[in-house]
Amino acid sequence: MNCRSIIKQKTLAVAATLILGLPAALSAGTIVGSPHDFRGYEWSESGQICTPCHTPHQTKKMPLPLWDHGLKTDTYEMYATVQSPELEEGGGIRPKNSSKICLSCHDGTVAPETFGDITEDTGGFHKAPDFDTGMGSNHPVSFVYDSSLAAADGDLYDPATKLSGVAGSTGTISDDMLFNGKMECSSCHDVHNTRAVEGTKLLLKDTAGSGLCLTCHDK
Repeated sequence: MNCRSIIKQKTLAVAATLILGLPAALSAGTIVGSPHDFRGYEWSESGQICTPCHTPHQTKKMPLPLWDHGLKTDTYEMYATVQSPELEEGGGIRPKNSSKICLSCHDGTVAPETFGDITEDTGGFHKAPDFDTGMGSNHPVSFVYDSSLAAADGDLYDPATKLSGVAGSTGTISDDMLFNGKMECSSCHDVHNTRAVEGTKLLLKDTAGSGLCLTCHDK
């Protein structure tokens, strides 16, 4: 066996070892096995993980990757006691961006199985909504959280300088938890379970000692 053949065999052996090791490495901290892994539900007949939310073609017109789940257009009553014009003008706004798509399942007005060509309620994974269109008693979302808001409020950290404390990151709140400078549902919840704290509802930080709250709130 010549030298080139030996090198080729060793290269293939190393590649095989790396590939065989991937499933175990990827199974930790991924959507697989998380609350957003919808395989096994009666309405998810394809047994796929991604399709209840995403599709490569014929997506909904949303500013998020290839969204396919049904959306609601209702106006939501929002929590308004915050120094943000977005929440105080008229006392109600519509959740935008990622928060809107979270609510497409969690406000209880759209069946969780409404995606693709499925338009009827066929027995989804929950019937009791986490929210509804009256969200006045829930944390506000879809508002700008910046240095100006922190200064006006007086009890918020400046997101541009305060470190998030998210595991594995040295970034600020703005870097790790805001989306286009806005607080959204996914500022606290890691929907794909890439950095969520184990045993929580996909939270980016543990609630022990109010740790998640005290990330932003200076108390």
